[in-house]
Amino acid sequence: MNRTNFMKWLSEKLIPNLPPNSLIVMDNAPYHTVQVNKAPTMSSSKVQMQEWITNKELSYLPTMLKAQLYQIIKEHKEAPIYEADQLLISHGHKVVRLPPYTCDLNIIEFMWSLSKRRVASNNVGLEAGNIVKLTEEDFSSTTPQDWQKQCEHVIHLEDNFYERDGCMDNITDKFIIELGNESSTDSDT
Repeated sequence: MNRTNFMKWLSEKLIPNLPPNSLIVMDNAPYHTVQVNKAPTMSSSKVQMQEWITNKELSYLPTMLKAQLYQIIKEHKEAPIYEADQLLISHGHKVVRLPPYTCDLNIIEFMWSLSKRRVASNNVGLEAGNIVKLTEEDFSSTTPQDWQKQCEHVIHLEDNFYERDGCMDNITDKFIIELGNESSTDSDT
């Protein structure tokens, strides 16, 4: 998958089949997070940084180093706007994004796992060429109950996270760890 294929699928397959005012949960795959307002980074050229600052109608001194230009960029860059989000919003839908690195809260990951297990169990002794056929059959046999079960599993995981966070919030005793002072003793604290 890449940006071009994803945007084509979004436009031609997903959006025409979504009910009005749908809520789309998006993960952080690179092709989901193509920014339309991407700011230069420290690895950008000095000229790119200067152009970005000028386009934002900000000022800089010609003698400034890249690090100084980048400081201006960091202070003025906007929250990311994603191409996919704009397309979905333009069709009346809302997008929420999973926090980065939280595949354990991504229901689609559990659905993929379920499909892979079912395909593997039905592929005993069959040729590798049958994988596509078995996968398509599995996708077409996936039920709303399969999705519901995976949604309930993620809700259970979320509840566990909230419970653990709540335990941390209830801790009233504080402890201090001092770093870099090897000569301290118990009587010093």
